[in-house]
Amino acid sequence: MSGKPKRLMVMAGGTGGHVFPGLAVAHHLMAQGWQVRWLGTADRMEAD
Repeated sequence: MSGKPKRLMVMAGGTGGHVFPGLAVAHHLMAQGWQVRWLGTADRMEAD
């Protein structure tokens, strides 16, 4: 199992109370080598 890449999909949107904690977790895990994908809406704050 150590050969498999670590992957995570983060779903967060709508308000900073959801987006910013999700971004913090995503950045932390990416720094540890995780592959992170983000899922949100195209017309809200998470699109930036």
